[in-house]
Amino acid sequence: MKWIGQHIVDLIARFRGDVYLEDVDTGTIASGGNLGLDSNNKIVKATEATGDITGVDLTGASPISISSETGTTSGDYSATIGIASASTTAIGAVELATTAETTTGTDTTRAVTPDGLKDGYQGSANVVTVGTIATGEWRGTAINAAYLSGQSGTNTGDETLASINALDITEVGTIETGVWQGTAIASAYLDADTAHYSATKQFTYHMFKDDIDTTKHYIGLQEADAESATVPNKNLPFVAGVAGKLLKIFLRATGDLSGQTLTWRLETVPTSSNTSTAPTIVGTQSGAGCTEQTMTIYDFTTSLDGGDNIIDAGDQVLLSIQSSASTTNFIYYVTCLWEWDLG
Repeated sequence: MKWIGQHIVDLIARFRGDVYLEDVDTGTIASGGNLGLDSNNKIVKATEATGDITGVDLTGASPISISSETGTTSGDYSATIGIASASTTAIGAVELATTAETTTGTDTTRAVTPDGLKDGYQGSANVVTVGTIATGEWRGTAINAAYLSGQSGTNTGDETLASINALDITEVGTIETGVWQGTAIASAYLDADTAHYSATKQFTYHMFKDDIDTTKHYIGLQEADAESATVPNKNLPFVAGVAGKLLKIFLRATGDLSGQTLTWRLETVPTSSNTSTAPTIVGTQSGAGCTEQTMTIYDFTTSLDGGDNIIDAGDQVLLSIQSSASTTNFIYYVTCLWEWDLG
């Protein structure tokens, strides 16, 4: 090589033959990767891949994968492209559901199309189309009066007293049928021919002195101190002029009877029997006795031991008392409350 002048600037050298380098130092290639030396230190470039993708497989599980070289041409590759299945949390491939699958409604992996939804439900036997709804309760948004048949447009669900009074209500005369179940009608609103109360309550007062024990004693209902252990005593009963009831018995005594049980019996002789016939027990009530400082009430209107408290018109009425144990000779003060039907 001949030099002309002292320096050559921006020299570009072109070699028509192979170029060999001797005494080449090893080191790191800063950039590029296709140019290098072969085993003889000749400068060479790497072989370029010039093949094609020879086949595509769409059944893979991974999104995209490239397999190794295939075929006879260097650089030919086969590609496997896979699309993962869609889920409620991931985008992916999904199959469209048929009408039958839509109607069944149990498939969780297929997507419903508008056409499948319409064919499966609208107008099909799977949905019952009704006309008039005979039963049920509407609990949605309030229905506008414009969509209700026969409405004037001024009616509301909750009317005030003033709006009710302003309505043109047809008044009626006599109410032919029905049962009044409201507040009791005051007597002032009943005419003069109506009996305002058909029953009368009456107190009777009785007193006797005895040491009654477990034997039944009859109380004189006609006069004081006429008690007897036997029925024939003529001063025991009275005659019920009308039907009635024994309501309550009130007792006080001159001694303590609280440790004993006293049994009271309402007895009658009906008009169908002779007056000398033994009476029939109508109702029985029992309870503890009183002390010398208290009054005890025996209620014949509720929780009887047996029978009832009904007295028929014309009955001879008798009242008896019996103790669960012997007592001392006390004075017994008895008040009876009766109710008589005078209607």
